[in-house]
Amino acid sequence: MKKVVLSILLVGNILQFAAQSKESEIDEVNIQGKFLTLPVKKVNENVTVIRREQIINSPAKSVEEVLAQFTGFDIRRRGGNGVQADISLRGSSFEQVLILVNGIRMSDSQTGHNSMNLPFDLASVERIEVIKGPSARSFGQNAYAGVVNIITKTSDEEKVIVSANGGDFGTYSLGVGANFGSPKISSFIQVNTSSSEGYRYNTDYKINNVYYQNEIALQNGNLKFQAGIQEKKFGANGFYASPNAIDQYEETQASIVSLGLKQNFSNFKFNSNIYWRRGQDMYEYVRNRPEIYRNMHIGNNIGFEANGTYHSGLGNTGLGVELRKEFLASNNLGHRERFITQLFLEHHFSFIQNKLNVSPGVSWANYAEEGN
Repeated sequence: MKKVVLSILLVGNILQFAAQSKESEIDEVNIQGKFLTLPVKKVNENVTVIRREQIINSPAKSVEEVLAQFTGFDIRRRGGNGVQADISLRGSSFEQVLILVNGIRMSDSQTGHNSMNLPFDLASVERIEVIKGPSARSFGQNAYAGVVNIITKTSDEEKVIVSANGGDFGTYSLGVGANFGSPKISSFIQVNTSSSEGYRYNTDYKINNVYYQNEIALQNGNLKFQAGIQEKKFGANGFYASPNAIDQYEETQASIVSLGLKQNFSNFKFNSNIYWRRGQDMYEYVRNRPEIYRNMHIGNNIGFEANGTYHSGLGNTGLGVELRKEFLASNNLGHRERFITQLFLEHHFSFIQNKLNVSPGVSWANYAEEGN
């Protein structure tokens, strides 16, 4: 059976953001519709843009702590200081919220528990863009309750950012980031490490991040590259199974590599990305006793997406395609893989002197084994 998802959004001025006075300072919301870039006043979804100034002035030490300060989010954390966090929006499961880094999906082939494994610390984040509400017609799988896009940014301004903090139980964090380059080629690199002996038995952790981002300015466009890896080792006292399972232990790795091209051709804008996201998860029910129970999962997502936007007298038309191959190798689940094809189409109309915005859209997905 073929299933097509069709949605139409009608929003007038009466549905502007509650914080319109602040958000109007933002010129564009880049993740709207995946390929349509629109001024905030014309965005139909409930969009929140968390700016750099808000992040700096926040007492938060991680991305999930920043998100916890905004309505609609339910953050379920295991451990402290970014060890593990599940993001829920408006009562959804954490599998129904799509996490992006600079527009690249961080969804893990094994479990949504690892979607927030980000290869950089909060000092590297330029802003966070959030769409609250169903967004599957524009982003596909995992976007049923919303989308969180975490943006980092290069700069040709040469500067170094050093962040450090410490606390009880041998807890510390140290990070160094640097921007360098020229107006033509700009780069950003960040290295971070954090550790703790744990606030109770078997809650110690060690986290290491390395992240690099590069942008090359082209005529009427740019070429962007990013690569990062994170490694975590932590005691998982009571994380899974039962609160009485106090000897659990886990090690995870998450890496991302992507190359993106944006190009403007008069009334047509083109955007494409090719990416590879790898995740590894090793779990022991009893720490250092793998013979009792041990799981090892390795997941790889390799994908390509291309989106185009055409501006005409009738409005903005966006068309996108995404091709993705997902692999999962597990000593428990075996070897699994699937190929996913997704197509997206939407159009943005404005009527009555831009007071009424209408955005019809349609998405289609094919899973190689399950069908359409």
